[in-house]
Amino acid sequence: MNSEFLNKLLGFARDGDASPAGVVNESIAFANVIFAPGIALHSSEAPGVAYDLQRFAAEDEGRTEDPTERRQREEREKGNVPKSQDVTSAAVLIGTVIALFLGGTYMLRMITGVFQNYLGMDFGAIGNLSVEEVQAEAMHIFWYSGLIVAPIGIAAIFMAVVGSISQFGLLFTLQPLAVKLERMIPDFKRVLPVRRTMVNLLKIIVQVILIASASYIMIVDDYLPMLKTANMGLTQAITLFAWVAFKLLVVAAIMLFVLAVPDFFYQRFEYMENLKMTVSEAQRERKDEEGDPMIRQRQRERAYDLRRQRNMLDEVPGADVIVTNPTHYAVALKYDSSVAQAPLVIAKGADNLAFQIRKIGQESQIPIQENPQLARVLYAEVEVGQEIPETLYRVVSLVFARLDRFRGSAVS
Repeated sequence: MNSEFLNKLLGFARDGDASPAGVVNESIAFANVIFAPGIALHSSEAPGVAYDLQRFAAEDEGRTEDPTERRQREEREKGNVPKSQDVTSAAVLIGTVIALFLGGTYMLRMITGVFQNYLGMDFGAIGNLSVEEVQAEAMHIFWYSGLIVAPIGIAAIFMAVVGSISQFGLLFTLQPLAVKLERMIPDFKRVLPVRRTMVNLLKIIVQVILIASASYIMIVDDYLPMLKTANMGLTQAITLFAWVAFKLLVVAAIMLFVLAVPDFFYQRFEYMENLKMTVSEAQRERKDEEGDPMIRQRQRERAYDLRRQRNMLDEVPGADVIVTNPTHYAVALKYDSSVAQAPLVIAKGADNLAFQIRKIGQESQIPIQENPQLARVLYAEVEVGQEIPETLYRVVSLVFARLDRFRGSAVS
């Protein structure tokens, strides 16, 4: 491939005009042209970037944006979680019914024992009781009362925990117990006809109607037997009323659980609605969570520059010559006439990067030539991977003419 640069290079190599003095003279003449008054190095001014601040303003003051994961996590840490009281109440009632069904015999036996113990006592023979004896009897009654209600209490507590965990998972926080003055301010939203209060009112009405209707259907056949309890024995009457009460509890528990399912989803909907944010709040949340977009952009640019520098330094061992400032700038040139018409800039850098280029060049035994004017112009005007401009052919050909490889090619 014939080129103007190659002809100049061969001419300098044959004429022997590539002496240090000749190179210096050509560099001085070149510098006088490049840095002559009225002529400046080609430079491109970075275009100004105008930001429309209106883009960062809230488009809508209403809360229309879904809450971020960070917002939901912070609210959860505060103890603010989606929860349906109906689910917990239904679970407690179901646990109570099961405890009555499984432990009813035990509880009846304990109650009968307490009544037999105290109703069978001869209070006339007791006489005056001391304070210690009264305390002992009170503790005795308290202990037996606790044993009687223990199955129901344990079942209710267990099912309350299960009902809560099933809704929002295992959570332990003391923040809801903290004293906050804003809680003393009346919340008029609880009494005003807003969506939540209207839905709660409708829910209560539906619960009363459905539970009352189901209960009536279940015990309608027991009305006549209950009216005849006057002719029954005490045990039969108690058994009948206990069975009717148990059926009512079962019906109420089942109906409350069925009605609690849609209430659970509604409470989650209300929870998400209350956590919704304005556009500005959502942008601020994303900015705090992900970082400033401008900073992230600069980080990406910095990472790109580092990768480009590493790739550029990997090309330095293949350079033909390195032109230096000698300390502030370094430009690595490579010329292959079969590939390009003029030398290519395969690496360039300033200060620390220039030092690395020189260090790699020394380790790879690449010729290093000091030419401050040429190094500055190459660094300012020629990008990595580009050929040198025609205005630099003469001075760069003088640099290559001093290299043994190109001098030998010219002689041959």
